[in-house]
Parts: sequence; C-alpha cells; structure tokens
Amino acid sequence: MVNVLRERSNGASDARVALILPGAGYTTQAPLLYWPILALAEAGWEVWSIDWHADIDDATHQDMQGFVESALATAEVTLPAPPELVLAKSLGTFALPYLAHRDVRAVWLTPILTDPVVADALARVTSGRHLAVGGSADPSWRPDLISNASARLVTIEAADHRLEVTSTQWRQSAEVQLTVVDQVVAHLLA
Repeated sequence: MVNVLRERSNGASDARVALILPGAGYTTQAPLLYWPILALAEAGWEVWSIDWHADIDDATHQDMQGFVESALATAEVTLPAPPELVLAKSLGTFALPYLAHRDVRAVWLTPILTDPVVADALARVTSGRHLAVGGSADPSWRPDLISNASARLVTIEAADHRLEVTSTQWRQSAEVQLTVVDQVVAHLLA
C-alpha cells in the first residue's frame, strides 16, 4: 500500500506544500532528494512524500503510469493542500502527464524520456516552471525525443541514472551531485 508521509514541517497551518516523488530504488534519504527536502523545510515549506517502495515489485508488472497516478490520487486526499512544488526522481516522473497542466513548479530528475507519454508531457509544460535533469550516460535521458521543450533541460555529462559519474573518484561524483542539488533548490525556491 502506498503511504503519504510528512517529511518535514514547520508547524504552521498555512504552510505551502511541496511533494516529493522518489524513484523505484531511490528514496527520500538519497542525496538528490534529501538535501532539497531540508532546503525546502528551512524555507518554510511543508514537505510531504509518497512512499511506494513496498509496492514497487507489484508496480513493475503493471502500468507504471497508472501506478503513479493512483498514488497521486491517494496523496491528494491526504495532503493539507494541493502541492505548489513537486520534486520527482525517475519513477516519480511518471507523474508528468498528471501534473503537466497544473501550475506547479517542478523538478524532474532523470525523467524516463524513452516513455513517449512522459516525453510528450514534458514537452507541454508551462515555460519557466519546470526543470528536467538527466545524465548523458543514462539511456532513459533522451532530450532529443522532445521537440520544442518549454522546460529547462540540463544534461550532466557522463552521469548515469543516479546522476553519478562513475568514471571519476567518489568526491568528483559528489561534487557533480552538489551542483545538481544547487540547481534543484534554486529552481524550486525561485
């Protein structure tokens, strides 16, 4: 069963809501999500996430789009308000078609652009409100499949699906990820 969790709260009843959509194997404790969660909380946001990791095995045998949209429907009845910000990683980017027409500021980390529905949704988002980041060594990062993208697309050279640069030493890979985190936080809090 999908769980909707409060990651961080400032205790204010009128706090704006940010929603984190993790990857299949990339939880909110992983660096590309963890640090932005802390930054959002420090900026006064109420930060929530969807935990679907107990159901991932079942989801891989069904429609991923439907799985993510069902989880979003569950979140909508749990969240104190509609999310104004979304940060999604990999599996979470299947939310793009569901959220593309809404006026949310969003960051899509390693979106599955090889899925035509996800790629089409990213091509249709509101200009200036969306950032998508992928690695050139990630086979699912195919910005060439998006024509006339309104989203800001950032390619991290030699980075894989975790946005790690495995051909370098760990510190260089961590520095690359810190650069990504800086861009994510700047976009979300702009």
